[in-house]
Amino acid sequence: MKTNFDAYLRYEELTRALHALAKEHPGFCKVESIGKSYEGREIWLAELTNAQTGPAETKPAFWVDGNTHAGEVTGSMAALYLIEHLLERHGLEDLPTRLLDEQAFYVLPRLSPDGAERYLTTAYTLRATLRPWPEPEEEPGLHPEDVDGDGNILQMRVVDAGGEWRVSDKDPRLMVLRAPDEADPEAPYYRLYREGTFKDYDGFGRQIARPLYGLDMNRQYPYHWQAEDEQKGAGPYPLSEPESRAQVDFLLGHKNVFGVHTYHTFCGAILRPYSNRPDDEMPEHDLAVFKALGERGTQITGYPNISVYHDFRYDPKKPITGAFDDWAYDSYGVFAFTIEFWSMAQAAGVEVEDFIEFFRDPPEEASLKMLAWNDRELGGDGFVSWRPFDHPQLGRVELGGWKTKFTAQNPPPKFLRAECEKLTRFALSHAATAPRLLTRLETEELSQGLRRIELNVENAGYLPTHVTSVAADKKLTRPVEVGIELPQGASLVSGEREVELGHLAGRSALAGNRWKSPAFFEGLPSDYASRTVWVVRGEGPVQVEVRGGRAGTARLETR
Repeated sequence: MKTNFDAYLRYEELTRALHALAKEHPGFCKVESIGKSYEGREIWLAELTNAQTGPAETKPAFWVDGNTHAGEVTGSMAALYLIEHLLERHGLEDLPTRLLDEQAFYVLPRLSPDGAERYLTTAYTLRATLRPWPEPEEEPGLHPEDVDGDGNILQMRVVDAGGEWRVSDKDPRLMVLRAPDEADPEAPYYRLYREGTFKDYDGFGRQIARPLYGLDMNRQYPYHWQAEDEQKGAGPYPLSEPESRAQVDFLLGHKNVFGVHTYHTFCGAILRPYSNRPDDEMPEHDLAVFKALGERGTQITGYPNISVYHDFRYDPKKPITGAFDDWAYDSYGVFAFTIEFWSMAQAAGVEVEDFIEFFRDPPEEASLKMLAWNDRELGGDGFVSWRPFDHPQLGRVELGGWKTKFTAQNPPPKFLRAECEKLTRFALSHAATAPRLLTRLETEELSQGLRRIELNVENAGYLPTHVTSVAADKKLTRPVEVGIELPQGASLVSGEREVELGHLAGRSALAGNRWKSPAFFEGLPSDYASRTVWVVRGEGPVQVEVRGGRAGTARLETR
């Protein structure tokens, strides 16, 4: 099966696509459910590896998930694209072939299947699941609704002399803020609202109600979790939702994962931890590697790589807590990136320096460029020109504005494949940095029926076997261990049956080194390699197992 990637798949379509791939590639792809959603949908995960070279659990593994937020359906399509790319290119291209032969991938395309289904089949948007939160029923005030039945929830503008908005002089579709001293008696001014109706409307007050479905999955992971009064959307307790709990339970049961990409939208950026702590509180090695990996991502995608704490905070005085990438880095011990797909502004040729501030208050010239892009690339279909409507509560209003679902929040279908393709290349680039054990077993015959057996283990990968300094400090991953098994009748004269080699450095040791100039570089110690020697009495094959944790497991045998 081959997906066109010119449309967004509903739950049943995505399910069929995943199972068809597993059926077509039985030696490379397995699909399993790791749990059920709030409404009872299976949460599908694809395990990818070449089974002929060993099971997935014995190899370094890379994790990708998508669609944590219900409306960010680009993530699920990009995850599916990654799966198809690896399976179709194995045996044809070097990198996918090597990665599937030597490593494994765990790919979870849609973490919020309930919310995504509502998003794709109705006019409504929501953040995560269909569990009401924080209140069990709708509160009084304005609730989004498709009041004219056109299949979109747009905006309503209401003429009001005290309104904050006016029509742009440069394009009648665009609403701009009224200047602080602006008071033209001839000019119409407006109040702007989300298209909808007011619950318990008394004809006077116009309150804005909190969303009925206000839970945010990416605020409820255990790392520095805070309750609703401190962090909106966090849920009643960490991992309260079946979806996030299934995700974390799977990862805790699979300690071979060394890297994480979690797919979101929308601003076109590569985000890295921490969300709640400055860079100088991160170990030097980890910060250097995050920057090196992020810069590689920028080279591939064109997306800037930035710190959430320093460059992506909604409130400069209040950091984000309970995010998945923070948990994956600080509590699970791997390099984790949140990939924010797609930027309509960038597509329109607008340069954005401060993402959060731009979306709160886009400059008029930038908005005009985006409207021109909509006219040029989408035939004007992404924006509905203002039209009169008799609102059941407010009387005569006008409806119009952006169809935000597939303009701002997700790329229009014609742009979807290109987004998936470049972020897949970044995922493969990150996956190629895995710790990689090279092993060599040598035997020397001695006198009196003795044999000297020497094992050399080297990490030829970029990342160390512990992956992050945080993981080493917190002992989140086991050191490299070696076990020897003797044939019947043989005995061990010297050496131990179980040997701990410790962790082996990777090429990333250089990333944290301040002296990188070739003229002054003195080299690094051989911490990337280790040697073990045994003396064995007796004949027959000797088996050695090298257990490298996130670097995988290797099994060798003497001849």
